[in-house]
Amino acid sequence: MNAETKVGLFTVLGLALLGLSIYLLGNFTVSSGFDVKVYFKNVSGLPAKSVVRLNGVEVGKVKNLQMDGDKVLAVVRINKGIIIYKDSKFSIAASSLIGTNFLQIDQGNAPSGILKEGDFVQGISMPSITDMIAETMSSIQSLTSGITDNGKFASDLAATLSNLRMLSGNLNELISSLKPYISSSVEDVSELTKASRDLMTKIDDSQGLFGALVDDPQMKQDVQETLANVKQISEDAKTFLGKMAKFRMFWEYDVRYQPNGDLFESDLGVKIVSNNGFTYYRGGISDLGNRDNMPKNEKDYRVEPNQIDLRLGLYNDWADLSVGMIRGSGGAVLQLKPFFKANSNIIKSISFFAEGTDFGRNRIINNRLFDTPEVSVGAKFFPIKNIYIGARYDDMLAVDSLQVIGGLSFEDKELASLLGLATLAN
Repeated sequence: MNAETKVGLFTVLGLALLGLSIYLLGNFTVSSGFDVKVYFKNVSGLPAKSVVRLNGVEVGKVKNLQMDGDKVLAVVRINKGIIIYKDSKFSIAASSLIGTNFLQIDQGNAPSGILKEGDFVQGISMPSITDMIAETMSSIQSLTSGITDNGKFASDLAATLSNLRMLSGNLNELISSLKPYISSSVEDVSELTKASRDLMTKIDDSQGLFGALVDDPQMKQDVQETLANVKQISEDAKTFLGKMAKFRMFWEYDVRYQPNGDLFESDLGVKIVSNNGFTYYRGGISDLGNRDNMPKNEKDYRVEPNQIDLRLGLYNDWADLSVGMIRGSGGAVLQLKPFFKANSNIIKSISFFAEGTDFGRNRIINNRLFDTPEVSVGAKFFPIKNIYIGARYDDMLAVDSLQVIGGLSFEDKELASLLGLATLAN
């Protein structure tokens, strides 16, 4: 290969790498700050990369607009050092009648807390100008049709005026007939006012039953205690409602099938997700059932059934890490979702995981020595939100056993409410 060919080859390779770098970095920004995710029903007229203003002051940009189910997800980049409260209102506004739309933030209140990286908020979707014009034209058309309906509007208006004149005459006659009764009623009102004034004088002088009750020290104490009890009940109710809304609970069932040995294993647990958006707790039983512990071939081994599984987890859009008692021994599970930003829901729902437990393992199981940690890797695919299927290599350092896996989860709002009630009682 001569020198000219080498130079040309390296030039083409450099241009290809430059193009790939520009493509990969196209969706990234070097500006410092944090991202907030805003859900809208409609973002008509709001372009990507548009300005974000807080009370009229520019504080960031709209990074990306994409569909998420039946809603539109706007990823908003907020400049470093900007404080936005959680109850702030996010809406689409225009700089003028024909100006470019931008994302307007009306600052909320400090007690609601401060928005952080990755928080979700609900935006206020405004109707598009096209929809408003169509609705206005429809109303005008209906009004015009009513007025020009063969003179019906004019005849109805004339009939209404005639009825008003008749009503006015009847009212005049009624007032004339009630004049003697009105005069008598005025006198009665004067007498009632005088009697009320006398009653208030007696109360001020501590005379009568009401004055005696007000001056009674025991009565004052009883009233104060009653008001204190009412206040305490109100505070307890407020605390209860707060506890009820602090977490969500899910039942999770996982099953594993090992073709070699025709072995089924399953786990059952309860997952408690806090409202901070990044932690959860999970407890349950792994390897349910009482199985025959005799292996069927060299790749078939049976672990002890009914093991405790207790985990503390941290999660975000692209990763999920949990540590604790994993199937009866200390360990950790890491799950990665590298395609969570993909436009395709199929690719977005693919995740990979690695699990490591029993790092000090050195014992005999089914007449076989196991002296390496139990390490497993695999992949999951979620065809729908709460159900997954996939495959994993179980205990790959010792037996390298291929398993087919699946699982489902569902939210239990009644159990969450019961747990909130029990917490309040304690």
